[in-house]
Amino acid sequence: MGVIDEVKQRLDIVDVVSDYVTLHKSGRNFKALCPFHTEKTPSFFVFPERQSWRCFGSCASGGDIFAFVMKKEGIDFGEALRLLAQRAGVTLAPKGKERAEEGERFYHINEAAALYYHNLLLKAKGAEIARSHLERRGVSAEMVQVFQLGFSPDSWDALLKHLVNGGYGEDELLAAGLVMEREGGGRRDLFRNRLIFPIRNEQGRVVGFGGRALDETLLKYLNSPQTAVFDKSGVLYGLDRAKGAIRGQGLAIIVEGYMDVIAAHQFGMTNVVASMGTSVTPRQIDLIRRLAANLTLALDADAAGDGATLRGLEIARKAFSQRLTSMSDWLGGTSKLRGGLKITLLPRGKDPDEVLRESPEEWQRLVEEALPLADYFFEAVTSRLDLTREEDRALAAERLLPFISEMEDGVERELYLKRLAGLVGVDEKTLQTRAAELRPTKGERAKRVVSLPPSQLLRHPVEEYCLSLLLQHPQLRAIGEQFSAEDFEGTENRELFLAWRDSPDEETLRQILDVNLREHFESLMNRELPPASERELETALVDHLRRLREERLRRLKVVEGVLISEAESEGDKNVIKEQVETLLQSGLEVTAQLKRLFEKEKSEVEWSDELGKERRS
Repeated sequence: MGVIDEVKQRLDIVDVVSDYVTLHKSGRNFKALCPFHTEKTPSFFVFPERQSWRCFGSCASGGDIFAFVMKKEGIDFGEALRLLAQRAGVTLAPKGKERAEEGERFYHINEAAALYYHNLLLKAKGAEIARSHLERRGVSAEMVQVFQLGFSPDSWDALLKHLVNGGYGEDELLAAGLVMEREGGGRRDLFRNRLIFPIRNEQGRVVGFGGRALDETLLKYLNSPQTAVFDKSGVLYGLDRAKGAIRGQGLAIIVEGYMDVIAAHQFGMTNVVASMGTSVTPRQIDLIRRLAANLTLALDADAAGDGATLRGLEIARKAFSQRLTSMSDWLGGTSKLRGGLKITLLPRGKDPDEVLRESPEEWQRLVEEALPLADYFFEAVTSRLDLTREEDRALAAERLLPFISEMEDGVERELYLKRLAGLVGVDEKTLQTRAAELRPTKGERAKRVVSLPPSQLLRHPVEEYCLSLLLQHPQLRAIGEQFSAEDFEGTENRELFLAWRDSPDEETLRQILDVNLREHFESLMNRELPPASERELETALVDHLRRLREERLRRLKVVEGVLISEAESEGDKNVIKEQVETLLQSGLEVTAQLKRLFEKEKSEVEWSDELGKERRS
């Protein structure tokens, strides 16, 4: 959960607004004289269920808790967030500019370290041990250059001295994870006598390092610690080099180690990336899912099927399926995109590096024969059981039924239930009944949604879709400039739109964006959009702009209906006479705007077509 949502969850809009105005109960809501203009009849309403407010008088404005504080205090979003976070007891990250400058500094430090290590590998006499190691492993000179491999000397402070002489401070190097504190005082290099693998993010910037020992050190591989720019769980080694092939082939292959990736790329298998020795994480899955609909995990046959591996695959399966589900929900319908998560089992005792060097054709065959995850689960579970024994058959059903019950595709679910029934000798209808009990009903799923807190309920999928289009496709800027801040109900979306509008490019946007909006920004940048031509993207954006304005007007109609009903139930004829008259007038204006909007729909699409033709010419 981001800090913005956390603040929303901890604070109640009624409490915050009550600090500025005197609220009076009005049915399920609250009303007051508007604090933003002079009036005699209350037109300012607070809605606890939606955690929002709106003035139906001359202000004609509204929003959430942030929008209220910003307007009342005359401050920007960042200041409002800091004020409310302090009240809620939520700790914020450093200001956006400070955080951006720190991150940029770390990138420069890492680039300088990578260049230093690389030059040592190529030229230093002491690096002969590293060069010999690479030669024995069959790594070509081209791959050494492509991945900028390096060598850290067997010295306590060679890198430290080099970077300090280059103008970097020791505290910076410590924070960047390149040096560490010594027990007796002082600092020393983290990597000593190791083959160095610079780790780059998707944009190709060095965020950390991996080091392979070249002596008898017990710790064979050592990675940079977590820093402001490096989190191992959110990076895939080689993705900067592989993303084009992954997108082109619609398939990503995740292996375990650095050398596996280098070997694959050397033999032309450039859609391969590495999880760097850890189980695949949801964040890593997210990186892949926006590039390709298919993912294959290469597993060591010796580890396949054990408890830790199965748990890791279950996490990957859920992250993979949730990615599809969230995209479907976000677009407001059922996604037609289908993807597959498969498992490639390696020959016993061999890693991808060895398989590739012995026979690239064998590697290709293994990838092509990868098992769908469900088939792998069946094989992994049943291979460790004796299905002639009643207790093992029961155990197989116990382990596999929950997995089958969560399958979204009904036909797929029935096929695997039939397969399980044959394996364990149980009537298929019995298993279907049990699977139905394990699977939440639509009503139960609906209850889960309803029970979510307001900050989770009040998402704005159409707003987020529009922003994702604008962020991911700079060529749509001309259409995006037709939007206004009032088109966005969510404060985070409104602030992000305003920052986008004021930024000529992505780099500038990242620099000016408040650090507490970064997570929201990254999620929209990384969201998977259905494949579409430029013309289709333009038409979709125009259509969703219309939908945004329709939604805003419909919300007003609903709110007006609630308020009119509550005013009538209160029996206050004066309120009904003055307030409802104003609301009804506003309602008539809403209806008129909707009518004009629908009449404009055809011309807007035609305008989009013409704009697309002009841009393409």
